[in-house]
Amino acid sequence: MRFQTGRKPPGEPLLSRLNGLAHLPVRPQTVRAVMTALTADLGGGLGDGEGDEERSDSLAPRTLLELDPGWLIAERSPERRGRVLRQAADSAWWPAALASGPAAEAVQQLWRHAVAASLACRNLAREHNDPDPAGLIRAGLLHGLGRWAVAAVDPDWLVRWMAEPDREARRRREVLDLGADLREIGRRLAERWGCEPLVVDAVWLHGEDDAALDAAAREPGRLALVREAVRRAESTPWAFDAPPGREAMPSAPHLRILVAEVQARCGAPFAADDATPHEERMTRENARLRLRLAELSRTEASQRRLIDAIADSSPDETPENWSLRAGRMWCGEPEVNAARVSWRDPSSTDDLDGSASPESDATPTPNRGASWTIPLEAAGRVAGEVQLWLDADVDALRDRLRPTRIVDAWKVWASRVADRALLERRLRAAVEGCRESARSERGRIQAAKLDALAEFAAGAGHELNNPLAVIVGRAQLLMAQAAEPETARSLGIILGQAQRTHRILRDLMFVARPSEPRPRPCRPADVLRACVADFRPECEARGIRLTAEFDDPELQAWTDPDGLRQIAEVLVRNAIQAAADGGGTIQLRAARHGRELRLWVADSGNGIGDAEAVHLFDPFYCGRQAGRGLGLGLPRAARFVERAGGALTWTSTPGHGSVFQVRLPWEAPPEESTAKSA
Repeated sequence: MRFQTGRKPPGEPLLSRLNGLAHLPVRPQTVRAVMTALTADLGGGLGDGEGDEERSDSLAPRTLLELDPGWLIAERSPERRGRVLRQAADSAWWPAALASGPAAEAVQQLWRHAVAASLACRNLAREHNDPDPAGLIRAGLLHGLGRWAVAAVDPDWLVRWMAEPDREARRRREVLDLGADLREIGRRLAERWGCEPLVVDAVWLHGEDDAALDAAAREPGRLALVREAVRRAESTPWAFDAPPGREAMPSAPHLRILVAEVQARCGAPFAADDATPHEERMTRENARLRLRLAELSRTEASQRRLIDAIADSSPDETPENWSLRAGRMWCGEPEVNAARVSWRDPSSTDDLDGSASPESDATPTPNRGASWTIPLEAAGRVAGEVQLWLDADVDALRDRLRPTRIVDAWKVWASRVADRALLERRLRAAVEGCRESARSERGRIQAAKLDALAEFAAGAGHELNNPLAVIVGRAQLLMAQAAEPETARSLGIILGQAQRTHRILRDLMFVARPSEPRPRPCRPADVLRACVADFRPECEARGIRLTAEFDDPELQAWTDPDGLRQIAEVLVRNAIQAAADGGGTIQLRAARHGRELRLWVADSGNGIGDAEAVHLFDPFYCGRQAGRGLGLGLPRAARFVERAGGALTWTSTPGHGSVFQVRLPWEAPPEESTAKSA
């Protein structure tokens, strides 16, 4: 049990009560001023639950707060720093019994001595340009923390202690009754209550005989200022160790000014004689209700943010967008300084697999520095986490949100988003798998077709080439013996069709199983000129304008001229058949681009439709009417280009013709390469 006032159970040792002291009581005047300021400042947001977050010096005069040791200690404690209502609700009051009698006189002297030391610290901070004057003032006011603690639990003991004129006798009484001197007890309490290091050192080492221990202090220079301030306080009428016969009022001007300022600030009694236990209970209950109202207001705001976020979201929201939304919503919490939502990379595991899910109240992740980490689950696995950085105790935020189930709502929402994203990924994977399977199957089917075509061409060639050879031989013999022109013309038709049948069998074999290219030195321009010369009479007869252009007519290449001639013949033939009878143009162009030999054939025909484009390189498919081709030209050209390591591409605009482009690897002839290297 902890005691915070002067009431003492009979028989309980004084040291035990000091050890059980939670904190110093506060002056009723301080709490009244703060609560009055809270009530008057409703228009500044305190009425909607934000009052407990206001700094106390913005609500009441700082000079009043600096006169209350209990309030300063509570103000600097980690669990209540900056939380005015929490201080007012948790802090006991100095009882009205200390407003009169010997105990009141002892506490009044203790108070004025402490205020004198704090004001002296203020003056010294100005003289020495101290970087933290407020910290120095607190150290001066609280340097006698051990005496304040004794006054809180047993003011009568303090009266007896102050009545002892001899300093050594006082110390013997301290050790006898307390087990240690007051400075040591004050140091323990200062450390336990979370006071700043300078206050701890000032409580412990503020005496003149402690100067030799400055090496143990964390800020020896500032501690020396506190010690000087205490020495000045000992020169005032409220000194504890005044030499016998010294006048009460000091003669030094700066000390007389100090005494006058202390008298002005401490004219009223330290404890309020009109404070009652009922007022204390009601005031503290008022502060607790305000805290509860603030907590409910924050919780309602948290719920409203969650509802607004859900209302603004779309059913198909992605985890990335949800992360941005959740991060903004969590940053709206008063306790949260920063928030981040991270999703586990689905590509690193299968279906968001991860480690086993932790408990719902996740512990912080030390390696990331987050104050609170909330796991997000999907399909029974950890899919991500919400990382929060707080400026308050994580347990306070967790306890505030637990009854509202807000965290559970965020988890469920995240699970829905992650589950949907997982299903979308699985759907995309299934679709892509089907497409890949279709592409693979298409390739297998094409290979099977070519194998079957090769078998057919091989069998047909074996079975038909011999009869065709006989037919060709007999037709040539009869043509040599024919005397009538009509007979010779008929035999020529027979001979031409037999040769055409032979070419068809040859093309079938080439499409199914093309031969390896046979590169040798050649001029591509010469090969293409010969091809154009062969087709020019036919083009002139059809009224088609055939042109050829070569960037470098003398260019030498190490390539297969027969294959290049076949490709050009196929493309020009295809262009002639695509052009309308009685007009049109065909442009053939060849050029070298880096390590490639490129060939373009453009026509002004009707172009290639969508239905024809799908089967453009399929054997036996022909976009023209039946009887005008077998559809082996483009497949044969494509197979040769593929075999040579090149590419055959095309572009077409319906109604505006087509352009076929061939890209073949270009190499210089070996003799030319050797000459250049030499």
